Formats: sequence, structure tokens, C-alpha cells
Amino acid sequence: MKYKPSLPEHNDNVSHDQPVREFVILFSAITVFLLIVFWATGLFVDYAVDYISPEMEAKIFSSFNGSKAGVVSPKDPKQAELQHMVDQLSECIHLRYPLTVHLIDTEQANAMAVPGGRIIVLNGLLNKVNSENGLSFVLAHELAHFIHRDHLRGMGRGIVITAMAALVTGSGSDFTQLFAPATNFNMAQYSQTRESMADKKALEILACFYGHVGGATEFFKAMTPNDKGGKNLLGHYFNSHPQALERINNLHRLVKEMNFDAKTVKPLNDVF
Repeated sequence: MKYKPSLPEHNDNVSHDQPVREFVILFSAITVFLLIVFWATGLFVDYAVDYISPEMEAKIFSSFNGSKAGVVSPKDPKQAELQHMVDQLSECIHLRYPLTVHLIDTEQANAMAVPGGRIIVLNGLLNKVNSENGLSFVLAHELAHFIHRDHLRGMGRGIVITAMAALVTGSGSDFTQLFAPATNFNMAQYSQTRESMADKKALEILACFYGHVGGATEFFKAMTPNDKGGKNLLGHYFNSHPQALERINNLHRLVKEMNFDAKTVKPLNDVF
């Protein structure tokens, strides 16, 4: 019989494991698990927020003043006028929050709702709108966040997701960095949904106060040249806010669906 050399069927010195395949399976399983946990804890946060009254929120965050860098004097005419506008718009929705406007002296253009009944307005915003109606829409959008309690939901979800990721993978581990895109995607999609809801509510407030929704897209049109999200389709899905052009189109659609009119807008107050 002629000898034919061959490898043994079983060789303890040769590994039959597939580490790359096993890593992909493990990574995928943990990612799915984390997303399910984040979804469940997100529902819990939403449920818990409904039981936090505006009065309780005010007490919880009464000592939280944040950074006062750039905050203008409460007696500043611009801040006083912004406060007056917020108070008037709030009457349309009977909002129970004791809201306070803080104007920040910066060239950046934005506004945000923060815990404790505070609306932060960045001074650059006043240079991006051409009418009182356009400015009112931005303020109404922030009022909508208070109505929906988005400022608390977003903060609560952020804390829970960060804590869960650190608990499962370790705060400084490489796994935390690997899972970060998945968690960021989850948060971004949730935030975009809440932003769209706030835009819709802002239209209702604008229609209530002025009788029409003219000027609703002013700010987004001004920001469109600076909106680079469209150049990166994947990046859009990880943004916390929808793209400016997308929001303009969505507002036009909502105006038609809700049968609102867009009439002549009022010029900005001389104070601005």
C-alpha cells in the first residue's frame, strides 16, 4: 500500500475558532440588547416625567443657574421684549410654567428650552428673522417643548443611556466607544421626532396668536445656506434636529394639512 501523507482530522495545535465571526455575533447581540434596554428605559423616563409637575420641576432646578457668561441684564430692552412675547404666546396654550427668558450675547443663532422653566435665546437669532411672526414661531417652538416636557425627557434619556452603557461595557472601555454610534442614533431619531412635534405645535400657537402662520419658516430659510446636513446623508440620521430644508418642507405640508393661512407678517419691534 502506497503511503499518502495527510493532515490529521483533529489537531489540538490548530484552532478551529473564528474570532472575527464570533466578535460580530457578540457585538450584534449586545447592540440589540442595549437598544431594547434603551427603548424600555426610555418609556420609563417618559412615564416618570408625566408625574413631575411644573412646580416640582421649578423646585428641583431652582438652584441650577447654569453659566452666566454672556447673559445680558434682565433690564435689557431686548430681553424684556422677548419675555413679553413669551408671556403673550403662553396665553394661547394656558401653559402653567413660570417661564423666564435669558438672552445670551453671542453671534450664534438659536433658542432652547432648559429645565426649570428657562428659555435661552442666543442673540444671533434676532439677526436671522425678518418679522415678529418669525421670531414668535421660534419662541412658540420652545414653548411646545415645555408642553411636551421634551427638555426633561431628553435629559432623562441621556442620563439613563449613559449610565446603562457605562454599566454594561464600562465607562472607559473600548466597547463603550464601539456602541456609541448605536446609542447616538437612538437618541438622534428620538430627538428629531420630538422636534417635528414641536414644530407642529408651534404652528398652532402662531395661528392662535396671529390668526395665521406667516413667518413660520423664516428662521429655517435663513439657516439653510449653513445647513450642511444634506451633504452627508448618514450624518443626517445622527443629528438631533432635522435638516433646515426638511423642516421647511414639513412645515409647508403641515400648513396644508391643518388648513392654516399665511398672511402678511408684522415687522420686528424697533427694540430688536
